[in-house]
Amino acid sequence: MAPKPVSSDKQIPSPADDPAAPELQKKLAADTDAAPRAIGDKPAASLPPDDEEKDDDEKLDLDEDEDDEDLVVFTAKEAAGALATIYAFVKPYLKNYKKILTFVGLGVLVETLFNVFMPLSLKFLIDDALGEEDFQALYVILGVLAAAGIFTSIVAVWYERWDARLAASIIADVRARLFEHVQNLPAGYFARTKRGEILSRFSIDLSAFEGSIKSFANSAALPFLELIAGIILMLFLNWQLAAVALLVFPITLIGPRILTPKAVQANYEQKLNESALLGMVQENIAAQAVVKAFSLQRRTFGWFTMRNNDVRQKTASALFLSSMVERTVTISVLLLHLVVLAIGAYLATKGQITIGTFVTFESAFWEVSYNIAHLMHFIPVSIQAAAAVRHIQELLDEPTRGADDRPGAPDLPRITNDITFDRVTFQYEGGETLVLDNFSLKLKVGKTIAIVGPSGSGKSTLLNLILRLYVPDEGRLTIDGVDIRRVTRESLRKSMAVVFQENMLFNMSIRENIRLGKEGATDEEVEQAARKAEIHRYIMSLPQKYNTLVGERGDTLSGGQRQRIAIARAIVRNPSVLLLDEATSALDQTTEAAINKTLLKLAKGRTMIFSTHRLTSVVDMDEIIVISGGKAIERGSHQKLLAANGVYRRLWDDQSHKPHAEADKPDNDSNEDDDED
Repeated sequence: MAPKPVSSDKQIPSPADDPAAPELQKKLAADTDAAPRAIGDKPAASLPPDDEEKDDDEKLDLDEDEDDEDLVVFTAKEAAGALATIYAFVKPYLKNYKKILTFVGLGVLVETLFNVFMPLSLKFLIDDALGEEDFQALYVILGVLAAAGIFTSIVAVWYERWDARLAASIIADVRARLFEHVQNLPAGYFARTKRGEILSRFSIDLSAFEGSIKSFANSAALPFLELIAGIILMLFLNWQLAAVALLVFPITLIGPRILTPKAVQANYEQKLNESALLGMVQENIAAQAVVKAFSLQRRTFGWFTMRNNDVRQKTASALFLSSMVERTVTISVLLLHLVVLAIGAYLATKGQITIGTFVTFESAFWEVSYNIAHLMHFIPVSIQAAAAVRHIQELLDEPTRGADDRPGAPDLPRITNDITFDRVTFQYEGGETLVLDNFSLKLKVGKTIAIVGPSGSGKSTLLNLILRLYVPDEGRLTIDGVDIRRVTRESLRKSMAVVFQENMLFNMSIRENIRLGKEGATDEEVEQAARKAEIHRYIMSLPQKYNTLVGERGDTLSGGQRQRIAIARAIVRNPSVLLLDEATSALDQTTEAAINKTLLKLAKGRTMIFSTHRLTSVVDMDEIIVISGGKAIERGSHQKLLAANGVYRRLWDDQSHKPHAEADKPDNDSNEDDDED
């Protein structure tokens, strides 16, 4: 059968004496190594809004330059070894499928032997059976060919089935590894990386990789084995003529050697531009409300056109260079074949070789040429796959430092005492100023605590550090005296629940969205959480009740409804600590007041830490902490902080549209102004 076409901290000091966690401290006594810091937290500051409006094209060019800065060019040796690049990537996965790999290998070997036996049979058929008019030999040869053909066909179907399973399994394993790695990346990576760039690995790159894996057996392995067997057959028939025919190799390698490195580079640049384009489209879809409200269709289409033109140019270059790799081989084989045909015909005419040998040699040479063409046709596929593998590997090489647990880390017991920031210093990657500077603060459990302050003061950062989404550059954050970097993330977050400003609801039923807060929660627990979040009555008014699908990102619900479902999702896990990060800031005042009332009810018996810039939401809190300049500068109740006439009072007056104390003095020029009027 012919082949198919084709951060480091200082040593952690001993925690203060605390009866709450003596056993845990014993487990941690031996571990005093500094915890690594999460890689990449927030992106470098982008251009100010005004600059973006004045020069959007410049911003686009900057994005392209950033892509180019990370570009590492393949050497000629790496380009020629595209298959080796793919094999090195796939090798770890093959260990799980040795049995299937053996079946596929045997099937390919059987088909190779038949494809070599077929042209060899022509020599005996012509010289012995037809030339000698030996009908007995004719029947034997034809019978053997028929039996071998049927057997080979059965084997081919058998190994094709196993090959399909092998390819599907490897692709699924790579996809699973990629997804699992994304889950373990630190929060900082997602802050500095566009979602489209991540998605391109799962779509564009995996598709290219899949193409090479699915076609490898029939477009690479089988042609290669048949090529080797064909060369041996030609040498057996006539070594002098075979020596001429073997010139096909150096001749056919000239074009690929020159063009393959350029083709690999062009394909990699194509991947980068496609990734950037996908990210731009994703951003545009997410911002359609803004695009329409400000009539930005023409401008965004202009941005898209620039990116699309870049992709078009890179794609055209990559496709042309890849096809030229194959085309140069085809032309070289054609020219050499004419030479072999002429010499073979001359030798047969002179009687130096038999007609059967000439026909068999011609058939073998065609088989060799045919397989070279198949291999050369696979080269563009492997080039694209090698570029895709490299792009995927870049994501897999992203470190998970700060997001992983230490080996043998114990679980954190339920929180009973306090959450303490001990001389914590923190700065986002790419930031120019410290968000927290030698920050110390102790939060007692069992209270409702509000974190307020000017924009950018670090309110949300405190919650992110408590959740261990980020890790301090210096200092430590402890719970009941235990450094949270020395316990498992799962046990830490199991005792907490968080409600964000923009809560993501998944495209599933309301029941399943709430159940995400606690794996295995019963229907009764889900409904009880919904009642506490005061959303149960609304859910029961829906035709499908708790089985109602919320749509993508929960877009079928209002902002208040989404927020209440998110609160129910947090409450169903019965957390010791409830974290609220601007949880009501995006809501109207009526909805905000209703949800704040609900939150205060839910806070009974647990600790609630509420980060917000709306001071009307924190009036009834047990304690309010004011953050500014990377430090906690004020703390106390609402009335106490108003009486202090400090930063909190100024923030309150600003939001209440009241003049500050300094502005309440009489204006000496007021009478003159009145006279002039």
